[in-house]
Amino acid sequence: MKQVILLLALCSLPLASLAEKGQSIMFGDPDPVYTESVTKDPAQEKADYCNELRKQMDELKGKPQQRNAVVQRYQLECQQR
Repeated sequence: MKQVILLLALCSLPLASLAEKGQSIMFGDPDPVYTESVTKDPAQEKADYCNELRKQMDELKGKPQQRNAVVQRYQLECQQR
């Protein structure tokens, strides 16, 4: 009788270990309040992007084909009305 109880107890240990494999409180998913990143205003992001394109245009003064590609991208993306 003791052997049967011991055998049942040993068989239930793997099941108990599976139940314990939940996420740890310490290393689990962080609180979403603290994981929100500060995002810029979309209009500010667009302005920064357009400024970067203008800088690229100035840097590519001696390379007309590459500069033309940047100018066309600037016109399409930044001068839409």
